Amino acid sequence: MIQTRGPRGDEGPGAALLAALRCAPRVRVAHRHGSGVLVEADLYRAHRPTPVPFVLRYEARADDGPALRHAHAAASVVTVTADGGYLFLSDLRPEDRPGYGGRSLWHHRAGAPAAPRLVLGGVHGVTSYAAGGTTAVAAVWADEPARTPTDVHTDPGTAGHATATLVEGDLWPASAYHRPGETLRLLRVGFDFGFGAGDRDHGPEALPLPLEPDERLTGELALTPDGLRCAAGVARFLRGGHRRHGLLLFPVRRPEDARTVWFEDDLSAPVPSPDGAWFACTAERVARPGRGPRQEAVLVAADGSAVVRAAPRHPDWLRPQAWAGPDALLCVGERDGRRLLWRVAPHEGRVTALPLTGSAQHVTAADGEALVVRSAVDLPPEVVALPLAGRESAAADPPRGRTVAPPALLSPAVSLAPAGRLERLTHREADGSSWRSLLCLPREPSDRPLPVLVWCHGGPLLSWTDWSWRWNPWPFVAEGYAVLMPDPPLSLGYGQAAVERGWGRWTSGVAAVAAGQVRSALADPRLDGGRVAVMGASFGGYLALALALLLSEVRLVVSHAGWADFAAVARGCDLHWHWLREYGPVDTAPGYRAESLDLTALGPDVRVLLSHGCEDPHVPAAESRAMYRSLDGHGVPVELMLLPGEAHTIRRPDNLTAWLRWILRACRSVLGTPYPPEEALTR
Repeated sequence: MIQTRGPRGDEGPGAALLAALRCAPRVRVAHRHGSGVLVEADLYRAHRPTPVPFVLRYEARADDGPALRHAHAAASVVTVTADGGYLFLSDLRPEDRPGYGGRSLWHHRAGAPAAPRLVLGGVHGVTSYAAGGTTAVAAVWADEPARTPTDVHTDPGTAGHATATLVEGDLWPASAYHRPGETLRLLRVGFDFGFGAGDRDHGPEALPLPLEPDERLTGELALTPDGLRCAAGVARFLRGGHRRHGLLLFPVRRPEDARTVWFEDDLSAPVPSPDGAWFACTAERVARPGRGPRQEAVLVAADGSAVVRAAPRHPDWLRPQAWAGPDALLCVGERDGRRLLWRVAPHEGRVTALPLTGSAQHVTAADGEALVVRSAVDLPPEVVALPLAGRESAAADPPRGRTVAPPALLSPAVSLAPAGRLERLTHREADGSSWRSLLCLPREPSDRPLPVLVWCHGGPLLSWTDWSWRWNPWPFVAEGYAVLMPDPPLSLGYGQAAVERGWGRWTSGVAAVAAGQVRSALADPRLDGGRVAVMGASFGGYLALALALLLSEVRLVVSHAGWADFAAVARGCDLHWHWLREYGPVDTAPGYRAESLDLTALGPDVRVLLSHGCEDPHVPAAESRAMYRSLDGHGVPVELMLLPGEAHTIRRPDNLTAWLRWILRACRSVLGTPYPPEEALTR
């Protein structure tokens, strides 16, 4: 029996599921390692404020499930090496170097004991790395001008306590590109010998790169398999807050010969081909007001001499993940509420879909096999293996009918598979366009209409495709609510026209269609149109507020990191460059005022919950404070939860639990308890 009423009245079936979600292993990436599998996962630890990243090594057993052989705590970013070992970043501190901080690069040698060997560390740690052959290139923080390699590993001593920062252009005082008085620099180091007591003469070598004054490294790195050529992500900060992204390509032994590639599209996330001739990248069209972004896969020659589109005119926003051979590129791409896995032959122009249920979250490939971490709204992340040796029967479209699902290698969160039903709904607008939603319902039909929670996704260039550890509908379904999850314009997977329809028209375009999706769903007699809540985070938080203004049925609004004043957010956030692309100059473009929300139109019969991370760089927390003061002054029942130490998302499990319980209590108070008390006691 589940105790459903605790001292605070919030210990229902949903609270029990919240506790299970909090503690479940969260698989992110999987790599084949000999006959076993290396898994990067986040694990809950009661003594740590945020989930702890782990590298876990499993070995298959014929008579049972996979067996855990060893684990590295506070570890992530694995690269399997040619010698049968693997590299990873870890917070592990070398005992003989007390001045080290941040993460260090370690090598777990094949056949060696569990203790790994240090490759590279420093005062500020290693931000990112890439490896090929027996060479690694790492990004580290260093003073301006760049320190010598020896200085990077030396205690800085008394550097003072001043935090005043003079920034240039649109640089943030502390970001992925810049820290006060420091910038990212690259080092080269070999890991065939490590960096131990007998190897000090073979320490890391600084790589002097010919960057322009307005260019900064992004930390993205890729190295060809032979370790000879490197691709580094670079950002250019332009006047007025504009920004571009390109690649810096260079021979590792001759970094002074570096060549920067600025394409007509922004370039990011390079993946080296097996022969070292190309880097596959995600290319995003540089948007502007009236023309939205579009993503596709491109190949950049390793010497920077050419850029080739790998699958011209493919509509599904292909993003390279791995290579399955010299002419076989594996990409993920959005289509109809799923993230499919595609095999691209870039020099032939042929694209085929691989059989995979759910949505591909991350893909690695080796020896004719792809390891895919997949999930869905109703499927917790799991690892599956796909053979790549044969030719697929699918053509340019995914297989029709029921897809044969490959068996799961690892399903550590299988116990969280929801006891509920998931339905797909279609809403047709007056212009004939169709828009999809997901409807999550309790497993057993109810003899009375269910109150409805409308959940708006963030992004906005996202869709409801994956399992979410934070924005998870199933605890609310366990309480007896129906959860409606619309994919309105700007959602990915529904064609470029869906993006263009909502680009720069978040209220007049996106919110208007989303309101139609909700009204269409509420026509279902299983749903109670008189008891409706809307909620979301980031863009979803904004959209929840917009729907409350458009739908008279709404009684409760939950907005985390949302906003109403477009211009205020655009002026004060670190994503100013994105606002410029979508809406134009803040002081002159009319869209900021036209699309902003007038929350004074909300009445006293609507309850509003606002929340915000105090360290949020994307949406300043002042926006939620301003909305709270405005609503409170107009007599709207409003509450504000501020989260010190949190940024744009809620990462601390204790904060997340408190936040979700707050929402559950508000749902019960405003929408009522779907199950009568005697029913709730036994569910």
